[in-house]
Order: sequence, then structure tokens, then C-alpha cells
Amino acid sequence: MAGMAWCLAATAAWGGTCPTRPVRSVTSAQMPADVCIPDPFVDLTIDFFDDYSWRAFVAMVWPAAKGQRGVADTGKSVGAAGPRVFETYKSLWEIFHDDGSAPNPDFNASEAAAHNACRADAGFGGVVLASKNGIDDIGQAGIGELLGPLVAQNGRYVRYQTLYNRVEFEQIVQNKFYLRSSLPVVPSPRPNVPVFQFANGSIAIKAAWLDVAGFSRSRRKRFYTRNAIVKDPGSGKCASITVGLVGLHIVQKTPSRPQWIWSSFEQVDTAPNFQGAVGTFTLNDGTPGPMPAENPLALTPLARQPATPFSVIRSAQAPIHFDTAVTNRGYQELLANTVWQYYKLVVTQWPLQEGNQALPVPATQSGEIFHTFPGTGPGTSAKSAFANLAMETFDQGRPELGCMSCHNQARMGADFMWSVLDHAYPANLAPAASVVREPSARR
Repeated sequence: MAGMAWCLAATAAWGGTCPTRPVRSVTSAQMPADVCIPDPFVDLTIDFFDDYSWRAFVAMVWPAAKGQRGVADTGKSVGAAGPRVFETYKSLWEIFHDDGSAPNPDFNASEAAAHNACRADAGFGGVVLASKNGIDDIGQAGIGELLGPLVAQNGRYVRYQTLYNRVEFEQIVQNKFYLRSSLPVVPSPRPNVPVFQFANGSIAIKAAWLDVAGFSRSRRKRFYTRNAIVKDPGSGKCASITVGLVGLHIVQKTPSRPQWIWSSFEQVDTAPNFQGAVGTFTLNDGTPGPMPAENPLALTPLARQPATPFSVIRSAQAPIHFDTAVTNRGYQELLANTVWQYYKLVVTQWPLQEGNQALPVPATQSGEIFHTFPGTGPGTSAKSAFANLAMETFDQGRPELGCMSCHNQARMGADFMWSVLDHAYPANLAPAASVVREPSARR
């Protein structure tokens, strides 16, 4: 019965059975409730999941209805101006307060300015990229810890923002999961499903932003840009600057995939596909120089901006999957004459199972690498990228650190959500030992 219920839900939007091949469209502002796979289907489902990801992307970057958080303005097209739907979701600072106080339970309300590091009134759809210690929004995410920073070729740090939709926000608030003392304890022996599960339709977003100072007008036109309130980690001063979107993760819990579906996008000029490629790239200087094996920059102490950049490339051992590239071209053509034509899907990750792929995956299945597309990565038949260069820069050779496999370590205690485990009061997030440079080692 559960499988039948899911099939009905997944096909309702199509007015019948799922199409045998995805039908691309950028005319709907509706977030897909689930992936739609024809039943039965026993082959690789990458085309269906990648189509789902692009539809999710279009829904998230659709202009938001004025004054309604998380609601699309269906009277506009995806290329129209205004704050995007994902930008109106609840940001971390609006939920996890430094003093452990309860957030405003009204999803549509703006949180008090005193709770962000700049004490700024962000307003509807406003973006505040700041942290009290100056590094929480700059360090890349590791497994329960902060890793080194990423510096673009203009010497500015890439900054990260996490947001939640109404479904997930309200469950956090109702259960007081903004307090560490309210998080459920994992019993022993461990159960075969998470101790609590977020509701279907929960959506988490991670966005990567960059100060576009020094970019030419023509380059800026290839980025979605907006004003954001940013705190300088050196001086501690806050200012409104123009930032460009360089990366976007979209994660949704669905009826058929309780391990969530993980969709990752980059701006197309992020980095070349091989060493020595010619061009103008955000994270690469366009010379034959190699990418360092590990991040050469310390998170603490953090170098002042403009910081010295390094070159990033996409590993030839983990390229964007051929089928994903084909889907990208199709959607980029549909999005022509909008800024969104300059974005690309890097990878969709989903839980793998044997047999009929149209059937829902049980919640008892974990998100370990062997149960996740693209599996063990390099050398498999499903050779595919699994790292976003703007967010997991140095994880390209570490398939065990792909989205699902990494978040699987937070599966039991927080239903895959590291952000809840890390930020519930009192916060439990610190720099990894490898990115802390002792005073004697400073240069």
C-alpha cells in the first residue's frame, strides 16, 4: 500500500503514468514532490533524477511572491527580477540563536536583527553572510567540523549559507531541535531507522556566494547577483556588497527516497575540466599550473582579503557524467536569455537499490557509499562527479565524502542533517586540526 500511495503521489503532477523519457520544462514554479520513474524500470535512472534536479533548481530560483516566504510568484517567469524562493527560506541565524532562545515560530516573519552577526535588518529575502567568530560562514563543511577556506581568483573568500523551507523549519521549532538538549539520543542497540525523521517535503538549501569585486560587467552578467550584508572577517565591519551565486545544493526528503535526494549545481565558469585550459574562471588562473593536493590555506588565523588564491580544476577521474551533461545542455537552452543558462548540474545523488527502480526505497536502507549513486566513484560503470567545486573542493578523489555518504554519518541522530547536529545550542562546530596554524607557523 505504501508503494501504491507513493506512485499515485509521484505521478499526480503528470496527470497519469510517469513518461518513459523525461520531458524538460522550465515553465513551472512548483517544486517536484518526488522523482517520477516509469514502472517498471530496471536500468540506470540518472536521466530521471537529473530531470528532477533541474525542475527543483527552477523552482528554487523562481522569483518569490512579495512578502510570502517560500512561495513562488506564478505571475512571473523564472527569469524575472526579485528575491528567489530559496532566498526567502529561514537561514541558520534565524533558527539557531547564539543564546539558545527560541526562534520566532512564524515562518513568514523576519527574525530580529539582533540574532545575526551584523545586527542587520535583512528584510524580505535579504541575505546576511556573517558569523560571530568570522569563520563559520567561510570554512568549508567537513564531517562535523570546519575545513579550510576557498579563495577565488579575485582574492575574496567564498561564503556559505544554509536555509530551510517551512516544512523543515516548523518541525525544528515544534520539537525544539534548536537546543542540543532536545535532540533525541540514539539508543543502544542502534535502531535500523533514524531516531527521528523529518517530514516528506522538507527542503534544505546550501548556497555558495562570492564578492564579485573586480569582475567585468560582462562576467557579472553570467552570475545571479544581488546585494548581501557581509562581515569582513579581519576588521569585523559589516557592509552591503554585490555577491554572485557560485554554487547551490538542493536537498529534499521525498516519499520514495527517505534518504533525501541531493542535487548540486555550479556556475559554469567555476573551473576548467582539465589542467591548463584557456579561459576566465572564478577558481582557476587559466595557466598550466596544477591544483594543490590539499588546501594550502589555514582557516585560523584567516588571511586578510584579498587573499592568495590557488587554482582549482575538475578531476579527470570524476568528470560530470555524460548523461548529466546532455541534460544540462537541454535545460540551458530552455533557460536561454536568463542568467540561469550559466548554471549546470554537477551531480544528483540518490539511494540505489536492486531491481525495479520505480519502487520506493525503505527508510531502513542507509546512505552509505555502496547504496548511493555514483557508488564508489572513479573506476565504476557509473563514473560521475560527486563533489561541488565551490563547496567540496578537495573531495573529488574521496567518494566516501560525497553528499549522501558524508551526511549518512548524521543519519541516525538527525536524519542526515549535519546542520542541526552542528548548530543546535550550544553549537558544536570547530575548525579541523589540519586548518589551524600555530603562531610559530604563520607566514
